[in-house]
Amino acid sequence: MKITYDHKADAINITFREGKSKKTVEISPEVFVDFDSKGKPLYLEIIGASEKIGKKSAEEFLMKNLATVTK
Repeated sequence: MKITYDHKADAINITFREGKSKKTVEISPEVFVDFDSKGKPLYLEIIGASEKIGKKSAEEFLMKNLATVTK
């Protein structure tokens, strides 16, 4: 699993495993999950992350999970 944060887009991206996305589902406003052809989750994206979970919480989450931060 890989977790990244894009400051410019204010988006947290979680990669469960690499693969080709067959379907994307918006599970709540601006929260998306990509699935492969077998229905297994590949990626999770949270847009507007600092608004949804709080800027401090987002930074703490990323630090605890040793995420790659994109500026």
